[in-house]
Amino acid sequence: QRDCHNYIKMLLQLNSTHLYTCGTCAFSPACTYIVSTGSRAGGPVLLEDGKGRCPFDPEYRSTAIMVDGELYAGTVSNFQGNEPTISRSQESRIALKTENSLSWLQVFVGSAYLRESLPTGNAESDDDKVYFFFSETGKEFDYFENTIVSRIARVCKGDQGGERVLQRRWTTFLKAQLLCSHPEDGFPFNVLQDVFVLTPGELRWRETLFYGVFTSQNKGGLGSSAVCAFPMHSVQRAFGGLYKEVNRETQQWYTDTGPVPEPRPGM
Repeated sequence: QRDCHNYIKMLLQLNSTHLYTCGTCAFSPACTYIVSTGSRAGGPVLLEDGKGRCPFDPEYRSTAIMVDGELYAGTVSNFQGNEPTISRSQESRIALKTENSLSWLQVFVGSAYLRESLPTGNAESDDDKVYFFFSETGKEFDYFENTIVSRIARVCKGDQGGERVLQRRWTTFLKAQLLCSHPEDGFPFNVLQDVFVLTPGELRWRETLFYGVFTSQNKGGLGSSAVCAFPMHSVQRAFGGLYKEVNRETQQWYTDTGPVPEPRPGM
């Protein structure tokens, strides 16, 4: 049995008339636009470079979501598959992505968009958020090797990037650990396999529930799985709590217990 030359990894609604799709294209990812109306478009198909939007290898998992014509994607950006990237790409604004200097193995699972700026005019309203769900090697656990940690990460829709070393880099990127364990004995289910986001409606985004399907890295959990739910208020509390920083020389993480700088990192 021969492999396909092109595996479709993304098919998203761009607007009322077009779809946006990306495929592996024989380890040379490419993207294009498809007319979604009844009439067929003539002329040649225009291909775009899909690097950073679509993985090279069809075995690599990725996620993407379209928000007001802007593509937010979580994938690996190189052929070897060891440069995981969360990016935003479009024509109207500066493209942004996570930095590569702190790369570790990631498996992307899903993404979601919540309009946290609603209701309009609310004094407590915030910027809209895009959430990403993935698992990665937990570098903060230096006493364990290859410990897999499940994460929820977010970026702000209005992020414009920073200056100097933060040019074309997210300034609002935050991530937190998703903890799922057996309620009786605490057995950990640490590997996120799938996610479902349940929101009652755009105006009721504070009632959102994030459901995750987890398996265990531990040999004692082979063949078992668990479903854990994470309410929005718990996620917000985690993102608003203490945060960790990395020592770039030692690559060790530590909890910052000093005064919170203004503006707060990730806000």
